[in-house]
Amino acid sequence: MPWSLVQRRRLAFERKLLETHFRNEVIWINPTDRGDTTVEVVVACSSDKEYTLRVYLPSDFPNSCPSMIVCSPCHCLKKKNGTFLSGWSGEDHTLSSKNGCTQICHWRPDLWKDEYTLYQVIMKGLVWLEAYEVHLQTGYTLDTYLQADESLLLDGAVKEL
Repeated sequence: MPWSLVQRRRLAFERKLLETHFRNEVIWINPTDRGDTTVEVVVACSSDKEYTLRVYLPSDFPNSCPSMIVCSPCHCLKKKNGTFLSGWSGEDHTLSSKNGCTQICHWRPDLWKDEYTLYQVIMKGLVWLEAYEVHLQTGYTLDTYLQADESLLLDGAVKEL
């Protein structure tokens, strides 16, 4: 089923925004198929380690919160202690794995607003990955580092740093 005209306009805006910030690191999969569209973005942490974030767009996007997984470099990420980040964890900001990959809890669906962008979703994924990288060194839960993430948000919009 194709996207509505309003949704197509929004997706064109989202595409332009993502490509402005991530250039050639953005891949749209099934972009015309409403309910089956995904966006993959390759991001680099401050450690220079690269990850691929995949965002699944719900059929009523932007009215509902998209889901996001880390699909590369491996399927399900491991914690410092060797256990998989594959289930719901408030401490680690994860949901049940999706397609065998770690699913990041980036926004509470009941707090999602249609004005939020895929760029903001990806940036929250990048913040999560930075916390994950520090977790691998320290062993502390990701929540230890993600508490500060709330200060980066002002009424749901990412502040310019």
